[in-house]
Amino acid sequence: MDHTPLVRIEVCIWTSPVSEPEAIFLLLNNCFLFDGKQIFGNAKILNSKTKRPLEIAGIPMADIFVKNETATASGTLKHRFVWALTMWAVVEGKITSTSTVYDSTSGNTGASEAYMCRLIGVPYVAVVAKELEEEKVRQITQFGGQIMKPLSARGEILGKWAIDHISELTKVDVETRNYWAERMAAERGGCFINQFGNANAAEDDHESGNYPLESTNVFHEIASQLKSRGFGLPHYFVHSAGTGGTISSVGKYITRYALPTRVLLADSQHSLYYDYVVYQKYGNLSAGDEGRPGWAPPGIAGIGYGYNTAPIVFRRSTSLLRTVIDEVVRMPDTATVAAMRSLRGVLDIDAGPSTALNFLVALFKAHAHSEGSEATSEKDRFSVVLIMGDPGRFYQSTYLNDTWVDSKMARYGGMEAIRCWQAKIDEAIRSGRNFAENTCDISITSS
Repeated sequence: MDHTPLVRIEVCIWTSPVSEPEAIFLLLNNCFLFDGKQIFGNAKILNSKTKRPLEIAGIPMADIFVKNETATASGTLKHRFVWALTMWAVVEGKITSTSTVYDSTSGNTGASEAYMCRLIGVPYVAVVAKELEEEKVRQITQFGGQIMKPLSARGEILGKWAIDHISELTKVDVETRNYWAERMAAERGGCFINQFGNANAAEDDHESGNYPLESTNVFHEIASQLKSRGFGLPHYFVHSAGTGGTISSVGKYITRYALPTRVLLADSQHSLYYDYVVYQKYGNLSAGDEGRPGWAPPGIAGIGYGYNTAPIVFRRSTSLLRTVIDEVVRMPDTATVAAMRSLRGVLDIDAGPSTALNFLVALFKAHAHSEGSEATSEKDRFSVVLIMGDPGRFYQSTYLNDTWVDSKMARYGGMEAIRCWQAKIDEAIRSGRNFAENTCDISITSS
């Protein structure tokens, strides 16, 4: 069934005396459950009149469906996940009416957490990197969230703890930000909601089977919407991983119901997730950093593993369950940034970098199918579903800014490399030519 965006917060009224956890639970259910989502995009992505998927002229036998999660009230895929995370924390008694909620975030999760906390009437504090983009800061503060970082825009110190830790609290050190979010919550009697450690529990908590209010699992909704349009289940679900909660919840859903769809992790260039899933590497606590490659910023915002200096440990530093991942494809970061620009220029889709990576991997698999190198015959239709996680406008000052790209991605060729990849991707969309042939200096890795 289709779902419409959230439109009525004013109807959220507690009409009977109930216990505090029950009251908050009812508030979340009545005001939000299954309301904050939209059908597969808009006319630019999936034309509601023709009911067709995204059309790639060069690969006519491939259907690429884009699930548009940017239509949620907080504007990103994280809206759905944070609803589940907040509900889990309320049900478990971790959030009460006197709680202040703390978390470490790179932006999108923080905005959704601020939204949910405002919805249930509790304060929210986001511990962020000192160089977090202003677009992301505004995302959080527009919903009443407070920002905790070493320095404000005017240069004042914020918080006593920051005085001795300004050099530590950087974007590449998620472990440090997690430490301070947890410490602030403990010292002030708040709740460290911990998106990285609790995503798995939260997503599992709201798989509700065949009740009238259906599962919040995004693949449940995808399957329902495809069926309503006369399409079967896709051959692939393609998604990147930050916390790993979304792709793991989809993988578990597909495994639980023995669905034929394969789960493909789209990974960024310097992320450790590829080796973690394929070779079971970098999860040994006793080994520390032994053999671990260094993180090379800027990476792709909100996804990949490498920002965090801790080993990759399920339910501690990640919620990525590698056993439900069927394949992994790792793409060069410059190709991902170029794909953002191709989506805008050729397909008129304003998508963020994680969506661009998902699209690039979907295009890669669609081309492999067209050449007959996939399990399905090239004569059969091939279908892939990916998620549009956030809009490109959040990255006007970074990935869509040529000066920023030349500065931050100089080691990879800057805008020269971006233009090289963009030309190849544009041509792949228009004619079906394999963009991975004669790559722009950096190869593509697939499992």
